[in-house]
Amino acid sequence: MATMFREIRLYKRDVRLFLLYNLLAYVGWGVFQLIFNLYLRELNLREDDMGAFSAAQTLTMAATAATMGPVVGRIGIWRSLVGGLSIFLATSYALAWAEQPPLLLALSAASGVGLAYLFTGTMPFIIEWVPARQRQTISTLAFAVIGLSGTVGSLLGGALPNRLPVDTLWAFRWTLIAGTVVATLALAPLLSMGDARARRADPDPTAAREAEDPAGRRRVRRDVSVFVLIGGLMALGAGMVVPFYNVYLASLGSSPGQIGLVYAAAGLASATIGLAAPMVARRWGALVGVAVVRVVPLPLYALLPLAPLLPVAVVAHVVRQTSISMAWPIDSTFIAEVLPPKARAGVFGLRSAAWNLGWAGASLVGGWLIVQRGYGPTFLGYIVFTAVAMGLFVVYYGRHPRVRSGEVATALPRRQAERQRDSTEGIDIPPRDGEVDRAPAGGPKSPVQVSPDVATATGRRDR
Repeated sequence: MATMFREIRLYKRDVRLFLLYNLLAYVGWGVFQLIFNLYLRELNLREDDMGAFSAAQTLTMAATAATMGPVVGRIGIWRSLVGGLSIFLATSYALAWAEQPPLLLALSAASGVGLAYLFTGTMPFIIEWVPARQRQTISTLAFAVIGLSGTVGSLLGGALPNRLPVDTLWAFRWTLIAGTVVATLALAPLLSMGDARARRADPDPTAAREAEDPAGRRRVRRDVSVFVLIGGLMALGAGMVVPFYNVYLASLGSSPGQIGLVYAAAGLASATIGLAAPMVARRWGALVGVAVVRVVPLPLYALLPLAPLLPVAVVAHVVRQTSISMAWPIDSTFIAEVLPPKARAGVFGLRSAAWNLGWAGASLVGGWLIVQRGYGPTFLGYIVFTAVAMGLFVVYYGRHPRVRSGEVATALPRRQAERQRDSTEGIDIPPRDGEVDRAPAGGPKSPVQVSPDVATATGRRDR
């Protein structure tokens, strides 16, 4: 961890500014996430009104994320981030002053547009402006920064209202504005960027080659579809549990203050322990590493219906949050290496869209199940959907040609990937699954032609 933070000064200036942007923007989001529903309650609005505002925001986020690929391809990732943050800021200021339900509903929907770029723009920026050998480290650090700043925002949002010499409604309102002011400061690092602001990045020499034949294009479409499906399955599981988990903790005897501390502890754990993600990837590779990290919380959630104890529930929440922060940079970097450049921005937008749609539907079903049957069925849903998603991830991508050849450096433990790559170089491997032989005339034949740049980059990765 100490080595990782010492290396920050060696990163490109624009990358350091990008990390600062995330730090400031997510402090504002953490304040808003904690306070906004309390503000709505002070306006005498009910939970069904809050659900409608949340659904409008989530659906708009899904629709926006689905179109992110073409937008980023047309105007670039820097302009997309500036535009998305600006929309989020404008709607956040307006929501802090709005009081009428129709206006709140419209502004909540509009804020979803900005949040889609805030939440989904991280990996497209890292992929475009960070060398392949540093992507996993920087994506891990970015997620740690996001988790840490969100935790700071939640603590700030919880502490500030009690210290303002105004009534409760105005205390919540000024807290929302204070959080948005912090997020506004995130414009400064974005506007201070150099190359990322002025031009597009140079082509990535380690990227997969663009498919030039129908079979290759079908393979890319399947790769994207499976990655998006996996995200949707995980959202179905998480959406049944996460929106109601604070209520579940309260049902076990936790006070609001204790629940806040539990969530803060989970954020701190995910921000610190999550920094071990590159080590996990080096030791086990993306395929096994992601699956192991994501299934670690499942036994705890299986135990809760049998032993609904507060300590078990607290540990389960902390472990789940930590597993997310460790798995996200690993599988995001992995899919970026599997796909060619034109498909990268789109896949993260589509996955975000699938996640938001799955989350919205699962939240509705989960709420109904809790009322009818209690929390046990929702915990079972989380376990089943997560296990199915990880099984699909390992089986499908474990059979991928670029993984089997050892070309995707993060898929397998480093030494195993090197052995597989060495064993396939110069060997006549017949095309599989309808693939077209891409080797030049007279050269060695292989389903995937590895350029010297790719071989050099993957050979040096994480040494």
